[in-house]
Amino acid sequence: MGTIAHAYESGEQAANEGIFSNLVVLARVDGNIDIEEMTLLERVARRLSLTPEQVKEIMKHPEEYPMIPPVGKEERYERFIQFVEMTAADGHIVDAERRMMVRYGIALGFDEDYSPVMMEQILGQVLAGEDRDVILKSLI
Repeated sequence: MGTIAHAYESGEQAANEGIFSNLVVLARVDGNIDIEEMTLLERVARRLSLTPEQVKEIMKHPEEYPMIPPVGKEERYERFIQFVEMTAADGHIVDAERRMMVRYGIALGFDEDYSPVMMEQILGQVLAGEDRDVILKSLI
C-alpha cells in the first residue's frame, strides 16, 4: 500500500507530464518545433523535474498524457501564461496556435468568451518582454 506522500508525488508527476505534453502539442501546432520553442521546452522540463527519458517519451507521444488542470485560480493563470509563452517563443504566431490557445484556456476553466481576450492580452505582454510575475499580477 502506498503512502500519502507517494500518492501526492505520483499525482504531481502526472500533472507535470501533462503540462509538458500540452506544451509539446502547442509547439508542434505549426508543423515543427523551432529552436526557440525547444529551448523553452527544455527549460520547462528542468523546472518540472522531468528526466531526459520522460522528455523523450512525451515528445514522441504527447497525446498519451492527459491535461490535469490546476485547481487554484493563480495556478490556472500561470499555466495559461506558460502556454502563451510557448506560442510566442518563435516570434511567429499562426491562427492554429491562437485557436489551440483558446481551447487550452477553456480546458483550464476560463470562460469561452474571456479566453481569447485574455490570450491576446497575455500575448501582447509576452511579446513586449514583460516578466511572468508582472503579467500574472495584471490578470488577478
